[in-house]
Amino acid sequence: MVYQSQSAGLVAYKAQSGLGVQASASAANLLRIAGGAGIKVSKAATESVEVRNDGLSMRGRHGSQKANSAYNGEMSLGSHDPIIEAIMRSTWDAVALTKTQADFTSLTTGANTIVLASGSPIAMGFRVGDIIRATGLPDAANNGKNLRITGLSATTITVAETLVVNAVADTSCSITRPGKRLINTVPLVKRYFTVEEYESDIDQSTLLSDFVWGTGKLSMAADGLLRFDPGGVGTGNAQALAAAASPYFTSPTAPTDVPFSVVDATIRFGGVDLVELTSFDLSLDIQPNAPVTFGSPGQKYSPDVFTGPLKIGMNLTMLRKSLAIFSDFLAETPYSLNVLAVDNMAEPKDFISITVPNFTLGGVDPSALSKQGGPRTQTIAIPPALVGLDSSATGNGSMISFQTTAP
Repeated sequence: MVYQSQSAGLVAYKAQSGLGVQASASAANLLRIAGGAGIKVSKAATESVEVRNDGLSMRGRHGSQKANSAYNGEMSLGSHDPIIEAIMRSTWDAVALTKTQADFTSLTTGANTIVLASGSPIAMGFRVGDIIRATGLPDAANNGKNLRITGLSATTITVAETLVVNAVADTSCSITRPGKRLINTVPLVKRYFTVEEYESDIDQSTLLSDFVWGTGKLSMAADGLLRFDPGGVGTGNAQALAAAASPYFTSPTAPTDVPFSVVDATIRFGGVDLVELTSFDLSLDIQPNAPVTFGSPGQKYSPDVFTGPLKIGMNLTMLRKSLAIFSDFLAETPYSLNVLAVDNMAEPKDFISITVPNFTLGGVDPSALSKQGGPRTQTIAIPPALVGLDSSATGNGSMISFQTTAP
Protein backbone atom coordinates (compact mmCIF):
# COMPACT_ATOMS: atom_id res chain seq x y z
CA MET A 1 0.00 0.00 0.00
CA VAL A 2 1.35 3.43 -1.02
CA TYR A 3 0.39 6.49 0.99
CA GLN A 4 0.72 10.08 -0.12
CA SER A 5 3.43 12.17 1.53
CA GLN A 6 3.09 15.88 2.24
CA SER A 7 5.71 17.15 -0.20
CA ALA A 8 5.39 14.93 -3.28
CA GLY A 9 2.96 16.93 -5.32
CA LEU A 10 2.48 19.87 -7.64
CA VAL A 11 -0.13 22.38 -8.69
CA ALA A 12 -0.61 23.38 -12.32
CA TYR A 13 -3.12 25.66 -14.00
CA LYS A 14 -4.12 26.91 -17.44
CA ALA A 15 -6.64 29.42 -18.75
CA GLN A 16 -9.69 28.02 -20.49
CA SER A 17 -11.13 29.42 -23.71
CA GLY A 18 -14.39 30.00 -21.89
CA LEU A 19 -16.84 28.80 -19.28
CA GLY A 20 -17.50 25.07 -19.53
CA VAL A 21 -14.49 24.42 -21.77
CA GLN A 22 -11.82 22.48 -19.88
CA ALA A 23 -8.30 23.58 -20.81
CA SER A 24 -6.23 21.29 -23.00
CA ALA A 25 -3.45 19.27 -21.37
CA SER A 26 -0.47 21.10 -22.90
CA ALA A 27 1.24 24.43 -22.12
CA ALA A 28 0.08 24.81 -18.52
CA ASN A 29 1.88 26.77 -15.80
CA LEU A 30 3.32 25.26 -12.65
CA LEU A 31 2.36 27.22 -9.54
CA ARG A 32 5.19 28.01 -7.12
CA ILE A 33 3.74 26.96 -3.75
CA ALA A 34 4.84 27.10 -0.12
CA GLY A 35 1.86 25.37 1.45
CA GLY A 36 -1.69 26.57 1.83
CA ALA A 37 -5.06 24.88 2.09
CA GLY A 38 -5.08 23.79 -1.55
CA ILE A 39 -8.18 22.54 -3.33
CA LYS A 40 -11.23 22.13 -1.11
CA VAL A 41 -14.42 20.56 -2.48
CA SER A 42 -17.47 20.50 -0.25
CA LYS A 43 -21.11 19.51 -0.49
CA ALA A 44 -24.07 20.79 1.43
CA ALA A 45 -25.51 18.19 3.82
CA THR A 46 -29.29 18.23 3.43
CA GLU A 47 -30.92 16.89 6.56
CA SER A 48 -34.19 14.99 6.58
CA VAL A 49 -36.71 16.69 8.88
CA GLU A 50 -39.06 13.71 9.05
CA VAL A 51 -40.49 13.21 12.54
CA ARG A 52 -40.31 9.56 13.58
CA ASN A 53 -41.91 7.83 16.51
CA ASP A 54 -38.81 5.68 17.07
CA GLY A 55 -36.62 8.71 17.78
CA LEU A 56 -34.33 7.94 14.82
CA SER A 57 -33.49 9.87 11.65
CA MET A 58 -33.52 9.06 7.98
CA ARG A 59 -30.23 9.56 6.20
CA GLY A 60 -29.99 12.94 4.52
CA ARG A 61 -28.74 13.73 1.00
CA HIS A 62 -25.90 15.61 -0.58
CA GLY A 63 -26.79 19.08 -1.79
CA SER A 64 -24.89 21.56 -3.95
CA GLN A 65 -21.16 21.10 -4.58
CA LYS A 66 -18.66 23.93 -4.05
CA ALA A 67 -14.96 24.31 -4.80
CA ASN A 68 -12.31 26.77 -3.73
CA SER A 69 -8.55 26.82 -3.60
CA ALA A 70 -5.88 28.81 -1.78
CA TYR A 71 -2.09 28.55 -1.79
CA ASN A 72 0.88 30.18 -0.15
CA GLY A 73 3.74 30.99 -2.48
CA GLU A 74 6.97 32.87 -3.07
CA MET A 75 7.11 35.43 -5.86
CA SER A 76 9.79 35.45 -8.53
CA LEU A 77 10.04 37.13 -11.91
CA GLY A 78 6.93 36.15 -13.87
CA SER A 79 5.88 33.47 -11.38
CA HIS A 80 2.31 34.72 -10.90
CA ASP A 81 1.75 36.94 -13.96
CA PRO A 82 -1.26 34.98 -15.37
CA ILE A 83 -2.94 34.94 -11.94
CA ILE A 84 -2.40 38.67 -11.35
CA GLU A 85 -3.76 39.33 -14.85
CA ALA A 86 -6.86 37.27 -14.03
CA ILE A 87 -7.49 39.07 -10.72
CA MET A 88 -7.09 42.43 -12.45
CA ARG A 89 -9.51 41.27 -15.20
CA SER A 90 -7.25 43.07 -17.65
CA THR A 91 -4.45 42.17 -20.09
CA TRP A 92 -0.72 42.78 -19.86
CA ASP A 93 0.47 45.43 -22.31
CA ALA A 94 3.57 43.67 -23.60
CA VAL A 95 4.82 46.51 -25.83
CA ALA A 96 7.68 48.56 -24.38
CA LEU A 97 7.26 52.33 -24.72
CA THR A 98 10.37 53.98 -26.21
CA LYS A 99 10.86 57.67 -27.05
CA THR A 100 13.91 59.20 -28.77
CA GLN A 101 15.18 62.61 -29.86
CA ALA A 102 12.69 62.37 -32.71
CA ASP A 103 10.02 62.79 -30.04
CA PHE A 104 11.66 65.31 -27.67
CA THR A 105 14.51 66.89 -29.74
CA SER A 106 16.95 66.88 -26.80
CA LEU A 107 17.05 66.58 -23.03
CA THR A 108 19.05 67.61 -19.99
CA THR A 109 19.29 66.02 -16.54
CA GLY A 110 18.90 67.52 -13.07
CA ALA A 111 19.49 65.87 -9.73
CA ASN A 112 16.11 64.11 -9.97
CA THR A 113 14.75 65.33 -13.29
CA ILE A 114 14.83 64.63 -17.01
CA VAL A 115 13.90 67.82 -18.85
CA LEU A 116 12.73 67.55 -22.45
CA ALA A 117 13.33 70.31 -24.97
CA SER A 118 10.03 69.60 -26.73
CA GLY A 119 7.07 67.31 -26.44
CA SER A 120 5.13 66.34 -23.33
CA PRO A 121 6.06 63.13 -21.48
CA ILE A 122 2.42 62.87 -20.43
CA ALA A 123 1.24 63.00 -24.05
CA MET A 124 3.95 60.45 -24.92
CA GLY A 125 2.30 57.94 -22.56
CA PHE A 126 4.51 58.02 -19.46
CA ARG A 127 2.71 57.92 -16.11
CA VAL A 128 3.59 58.41 -12.45
CA GLY A 129 4.58 55.02 -11.07
CA ASP A 130 6.20 53.83 -14.32
CA ILE A 131 9.73 52.44 -14.27
CA ILE A 132 11.87 53.88 -17.06
CA ARG A 133 15.44 53.47 -18.30
CA ALA A 134 17.61 55.92 -20.22
CA THR A 135 20.19 54.99 -22.83
CA GLY A 136 22.69 57.06 -24.79
CA LEU A 137 23.18 59.77 -22.18
CA PRO A 138 26.74 61.15 -21.88
CA ASP A 139 26.95 60.30 -18.14
CA ALA A 140 27.21 56.52 -17.80
CA ALA A 141 25.70 56.56 -14.31
CA ASN A 142 22.41 57.86 -15.76
CA ASN A 143 22.08 55.00 -18.24
CA GLY A 144 20.69 51.49 -17.93
CA LYS A 145 19.17 51.61 -14.47
CA ASN A 146 15.62 51.51 -13.20
CA LEU A 147 14.17 54.98 -12.55
CA ARG A 148 10.85 55.40 -10.73
CA ILE A 149 8.69 58.24 -12.07
CA THR A 150 7.34 60.27 -9.14
CA GLY A 151 6.11 63.33 -11.03
CA LEU A 152 5.32 64.58 -14.53
CA SER A 153 4.76 67.99 -16.08
CA ALA A 154 4.48 69.29 -19.64
CA THR A 155 8.28 69.06 -20.13
CA THR A 156 9.77 67.27 -17.12
CA ILE A 157 10.00 63.73 -15.75
CA THR A 158 10.80 63.63 -12.02
CA VAL A 159 12.31 60.40 -10.68
CA ALA A 160 13.05 59.08 -7.19
CA GLU A 161 16.64 58.15 -8.04
CA THR A 162 19.54 60.63 -8.01
CA LEU A 163 20.97 61.47 -11.43
CA VAL A 164 24.20 63.06 -12.56
CA VAL A 165 23.39 66.70 -13.35
CA ASN A 166 24.17 67.65 -16.94
CA ALA A 167 22.84 70.90 -18.46
CA VAL A 168 24.26 70.17 -21.92
CA ALA A 169 21.45 69.20 -24.27
CA ASP A 170 21.77 65.60 -25.45
CA THR A 171 20.33 64.74 -28.86
CA SER A 172 21.24 61.05 -29.22
CA CYS A 173 19.46 59.26 -26.39
CA SER A 174 16.25 57.40 -25.60
CA ILE A 175 13.84 56.85 -22.71
CA THR A 176 12.13 53.47 -22.44
CA ARG A 177 9.43 52.04 -20.21
CA PRO A 178 10.67 48.42 -20.35
CA GLY A 179 8.79 45.16 -20.04
CA LYS A 180 5.03 44.92 -19.80
CA ARG A 181 2.43 46.84 -17.79
CA LEU A 182 -0.94 45.91 -16.33
CA ILE A 183 -3.57 48.46 -15.29
CA ASN A 184 -7.31 48.40 -14.61
CA THR A 185 -9.13 48.70 -17.92
CA VAL A 186 -12.64 48.32 -19.36
CA PRO A 187 -14.26 46.18 -20.52
CA LEU A 188 -13.34 43.67 -17.82
CA VAL A 189 -11.82 40.42 -19.08
CA LYS A 190 -13.14 37.41 -17.18
CA ARG A 191 -10.95 34.32 -17.24
CA TYR A 192 -11.71 30.75 -16.22
CA PHE A 193 -9.01 28.21 -15.40
CA THR A 194 -8.51 24.50 -15.10
CA VAL A 195 -6.50 23.75 -11.95
CA GLU A 196 -4.81 20.45 -11.11
CA GLU A 197 -3.42 19.29 -7.79
CA TYR A 198 -1.33 16.20 -8.56
CA GLU A 199 -0.19 13.83 -5.80
CA SER A 200 2.71 11.87 -7.25
CA ASP A 201 3.05 9.16 -4.58
CA ILE A 202 -0.43 7.84 -5.30
CA ASP A 203 -0.30 9.06 -8.92
CA GLN A 204 -3.71 10.74 -8.87
CA SER A 205 -5.04 14.24 -9.41
CA THR A 206 -7.83 16.47 -8.21
CA LEU A 207 -8.97 18.58 -11.15
CA LEU A 208 -11.12 21.72 -11.06
CA SER A 209 -12.69 23.28 -14.13
CA ASP A 210 -14.28 26.73 -14.42
CA PHE A 211 -12.13 28.11 -11.62
CA VAL A 212 -11.70 31.89 -11.15
CA TRP A 213 -8.59 33.34 -9.49
CA GLY A 214 -10.10 36.07 -7.35
CA THR A 215 -7.77 36.92 -4.46
CA GLY A 216 -4.08 37.57 -3.98
CA LYS A 217 -2.00 38.70 -1.03
CA LEU A 218 1.52 40.12 -1.31
CA SER A 219 3.43 40.13 1.97
CA MET A 220 6.93 41.03 3.13
CA ALA A 221 8.79 40.65 6.42
CA ALA A 222 12.35 41.34 7.54
CA ASP A 223 14.93 38.79 6.34
CA GLY A 224 12.30 37.12 4.20
CA LEU A 225 11.29 36.48 0.61
CA LEU A 226 8.38 38.14 -1.15
CA ARG A 227 5.28 36.06 -0.61
CA PHE A 228 2.26 35.95 -2.89
CA ASP A 229 -0.75 33.88 -1.81
CA PRO A 230 -3.36 33.38 -4.57
CA GLY A 231 -6.83 31.96 -4.15
CA GLY A 232 -10.14 31.67 -5.89
CA VAL A 233 -13.49 29.99 -6.34
CA GLY A 234 -14.79 27.42 -8.81
CA THR A 235 -18.29 26.51 -9.88
CA GLY A 236 -17.85 23.19 -8.05
CA ASN A 237 -16.98 21.22 -11.18
CA ALA A 238 -14.41 18.78 -9.77
CA GLN A 239 -12.95 15.42 -10.79
CA ALA A 240 -10.89 12.75 -9.04
CA LEU A 241 -8.66 11.43 -11.82
CA ALA A 242 -7.47 7.84 -11.83
CA ALA A 243 -3.78 6.99 -12.03
CA ALA A 244 -4.02 6.27 -15.75
CA ALA A 245 -5.30 9.83 -16.36
CA SER A 246 -2.90 11.59 -13.96
CA PRO A 247 -1.28 14.01 -14.16
CA TYR A 248 -3.70 15.77 -16.48
CA PHE A 249 -1.31 18.53 -17.58
CA THR A 250 1.74 17.37 -19.51
CA SER A 251 5.06 19.07 -18.63
CA PRO A 252 3.73 22.33 -17.16
CA THR A 253 6.16 25.25 -17.34
CA ALA A 254 7.85 25.98 -14.00
CA PRO A 255 9.17 29.39 -12.85
CA THR A 256 12.95 29.43 -13.21
CA ASP A 257 14.07 32.57 -11.36
CA VAL A 258 14.87 32.52 -7.64
CA PRO A 259 12.33 34.33 -5.44
CA PHE A 260 12.62 38.07 -4.85
CA SER A 261 14.27 38.97 -1.55
CA VAL A 262 12.95 41.65 0.78
CA VAL A 263 16.48 43.07 1.21
CA ASP A 264 16.54 43.92 -2.51
CA ALA A 265 13.11 45.60 -2.50
CA THR A 266 12.30 49.30 -2.18
CA ILE A 267 9.02 50.52 -0.70
CA ARG A 268 8.10 54.14 -1.34
CA PHE A 269 5.28 55.38 0.90
CA GLY A 270 3.89 58.90 0.73
CA GLY A 271 6.81 60.06 -1.42
CA VAL A 272 9.53 58.66 0.87
CA ASP A 273 11.63 55.50 0.54
CA LEU A 274 11.20 53.62 3.81
CA VAL A 275 14.12 52.26 5.83
CA GLU A 276 12.13 51.55 9.01
CA LEU A 277 9.54 49.05 7.72
CA THR A 278 9.16 45.79 9.68
CA SER A 279 6.23 44.20 7.83
CA PHE A 280 3.98 44.91 4.86
CA ASP A 281 1.04 43.28 3.12
CA LEU A 282 -1.22 44.17 0.20
CA SER A 283 -4.42 42.28 -0.65
CA LEU A 284 -6.43 42.11 -3.87
CA ASP A 285 -9.99 40.79 -3.91
CA ILE A 286 -12.58 40.76 -6.69
CA GLN A 287 -15.06 38.94 -4.42
CA PRO A 288 -15.60 35.73 -6.43
CA ASN A 289 -18.90 34.03 -5.64
CA ALA A 290 -20.51 30.85 -6.99
CA PRO A 291 -24.22 30.99 -6.05
CA VAL A 292 -26.24 27.89 -5.21
CA THR A 293 -28.91 27.22 -7.86
CA PHE A 294 -31.19 24.40 -8.96
CA GLY A 295 -33.54 23.55 -11.80
CA SER A 296 -32.05 20.73 -13.86
CA PRO A 297 -31.79 17.03 -12.92
CA GLY A 298 -28.37 16.22 -11.48
CA GLN A 299 -27.28 19.86 -11.28
CA LYS A 300 -24.69 19.75 -8.51
CA TYR A 301 -22.75 22.96 -8.90
CA SER A 302 -23.14 26.62 -9.77
CA PRO A 303 -23.59 27.64 -13.41
CA ASP A 304 -20.98 30.41 -13.09
CA VAL A 305 -18.62 32.34 -10.80
CA PHE A 306 -19.53 35.99 -10.35
CA THR A 307 -17.12 38.76 -9.36
CA GLY A 308 -17.52 42.23 -7.90
CA PRO A 309 -15.55 45.48 -7.70
CA LEU A 310 -11.84 45.22 -6.97
CA LYS A 311 -10.97 45.76 -3.32
CA ILE A 312 -7.43 46.67 -2.26
CA GLY A 313 -6.25 46.75 1.34
CA MET A 314 -2.83 47.28 2.90
CA ASN A 315 -1.08 47.12 6.27
CA LEU A 316 2.36 48.47 7.18
CA THR A 317 4.26 48.22 10.46
CA MET A 318 7.31 50.43 10.95
CA LEU A 319 9.52 52.00 13.59
CA ARG A 320 7.94 55.15 15.04
CA LYS A 321 10.07 58.25 14.48
CA SER A 322 7.53 61.09 14.54
CA LEU A 323 3.83 61.91 14.49
CA ALA A 324 3.92 63.02 10.84
CA ILE A 325 2.00 59.99 9.55
CA PHE A 326 -0.52 60.31 12.39
CA SER A 327 -1.01 63.98 11.44
CA ASP A 328 -1.61 62.93 7.83
CA PHE A 329 -4.20 60.42 9.05
CA LEU A 330 -6.02 63.18 10.94
CA ALA A 331 -5.88 65.52 7.92
CA GLU A 332 -7.02 62.81 5.44
CA THR A 333 -3.91 63.43 3.35
CA PRO A 334 -3.80 61.42 0.08
CA TYR A 335 -0.94 58.93 -0.17
CA SER A 336 0.65 56.72 -2.82
CA LEU A 337 2.72 53.56 -2.55
CA ASN A 338 5.22 51.83 -4.79
CA VAL A 339 6.91 48.46 -4.29
CA LEU A 340 9.93 47.75 -6.49
CA ALA A 341 11.34 44.23 -6.19
CA VAL A 342 14.45 43.41 -8.23
CA ASP A 343 16.57 40.38 -9.05
CA ASN A 344 20.08 40.14 -7.66
CA MET A 345 21.96 40.99 -10.86
CA ALA A 346 23.87 43.75 -12.58
CA GLU A 347 22.01 46.83 -13.81
CA PRO A 348 19.60 47.09 -15.44
CA LYS A 349 17.95 44.70 -13.00
CA ASP A 350 14.87 42.65 -13.83
CA PHE A 351 11.95 43.69 -11.65
CA ILE A 352 8.32 43.76 -10.73
CA SER A 353 6.87 47.12 -9.71
CA ILE A 354 3.51 47.61 -7.99
CA THR A 355 1.93 51.04 -7.60
CA VAL A 356 -1.15 52.00 -5.57
CA PRO A 357 -1.54 55.67 -6.51
CA ASN A 358 -4.42 57.07 -4.47
CA PHE A 359 -5.46 56.25 -0.92
CA THR A 360 -5.80 57.70 2.56
CA LEU A 361 -4.88 56.17 5.88
CA GLY A 362 -7.41 54.25 7.96
CA GLY A 363 -5.50 54.25 11.23
CA VAL A 364 -2.07 54.77 12.79
CA ASP A 365 -1.74 52.69 15.94
CA PRO A 366 1.43 52.75 18.07
CA SER A 367 2.62 49.70 19.97
CA ALA A 368 2.28 49.68 23.74
CA LEU A 369 4.83 51.42 25.90
CA SER A 370 6.95 48.87 27.73
CA LYS A 371 9.83 48.42 30.16
CA GLN A 372 11.42 46.05 27.64
CA GLY A 373 14.24 47.26 25.41
CA GLY A 374 13.56 47.91 21.77
CA PRO A 375 11.80 50.40 19.51
CA ARG A 376 8.21 51.52 19.55
CA THR A 377 6.42 50.67 16.31
CA GLN A 378 3.30 51.90 14.59
CA THR A 379 0.88 49.95 12.43
CA ILE A 380 -0.79 51.75 9.54
CA ALA A 381 -4.01 50.25 8.18
CA ILE A 382 -5.42 51.13 4.76
CA PRO A 383 -8.85 49.49 4.38
CA PRO A 384 -10.36 48.89 0.92
CA ALA A 385 -12.89 51.70 1.46
CA LEU A 386 -10.06 54.27 1.38
CA VAL A 387 -8.34 53.07 -1.83
CA GLY A 388 -9.54 54.63 -5.09
CA LEU A 389 -8.58 55.09 -8.71
CA ASP A 390 -6.15 57.77 -9.83
CA SER A 391 -8.00 59.95 -12.33
CA SER A 392 -5.33 62.68 -12.53
CA ALA A 393 -3.71 63.66 -15.83
CA THR A 394 -0.44 62.04 -14.79
CA GLY A 395 -2.10 58.82 -13.54
CA ASN A 396 -3.30 55.83 -15.49
CA GLY A 397 -6.93 55.76 -14.35
CA SER A 398 -6.24 52.66 -12.29
CA MET A 399 -6.48 51.65 -8.62
CA ILE A 400 -3.28 49.65 -8.93
CA SER A 401 -0.71 49.03 -11.65
CA PHE A 402 1.94 46.39 -12.24
CA GLN A 403 5.03 46.54 -14.41
CA THR A 404 7.58 43.78 -14.90
CA THR A 405 10.42 42.78 -17.18
CA ALA A 406 9.23 39.17 -17.19
CA PRO A 407 8.56 37.93 -20.72
